Amino acid sequence: MPTETFTNEVIDINSLPKYEEIELQHPHSNYWKIICINLSIFLSIIGIGAAVLLIFIKEISAYAFLIIAVYVALLAILFLLYRISFKKRGYAIRTHDVIYKSGIIAESTTIVPLNRIQHIELNEGILSRAFHLGSLQLFTAGGQTGHIHISGIPIEEAKNIRDLLLKKLDLIDNQTVASA
Repeated sequence: MPTETFTNEVIDINSLPKYEEIELQHPHSNYWKIICINLSIFLSIIGIGAAVLLIFIKEISAYAFLIIAVYVALLAILFLLYRISFKKRGYAIRTHDVIYKSGIIAESTTIVPLNRIQHIELNEGILSRAFHLGSLQLFTAGGQTGHIHISGIPIEEAKNIRDLLLKKLDLIDNQTVASA
């Protein structure tokens, strides 16, 4: 049995590829419409609840102006935050990994090696189906923290990505079996 020489070379960190330089795909523009519809439904429910309180509880009706001002401020802040968040999202499928970036204040970039992906789920909600969009969810061996949920992908593209990743996962599994 030949003996291998142990080496433990220092890696030049500056020579490593920079994930920040990867051009990311952004969600389809129709996904913003879905976000707006969901946000409008949520804010309508809150608005109806506030209106019911104002109408039926006389003590609260004295604060009607304040409640309406807070509601309008909440509406503006939520739409602004969701819009900024929408513009900051992006993903890339590479030869050996998947990158997903999101976040406004705390920006998060998740890089999942393909060999860590356990399974892939393709979802189409009611609104997403109406706009021909889907979302991919990648489940990893690392537990909940490594999962990636990419929303707002045109459904045909999402199916193609799913199929591509499944083929790559099959290749990885076959190589693992062959080397064992």
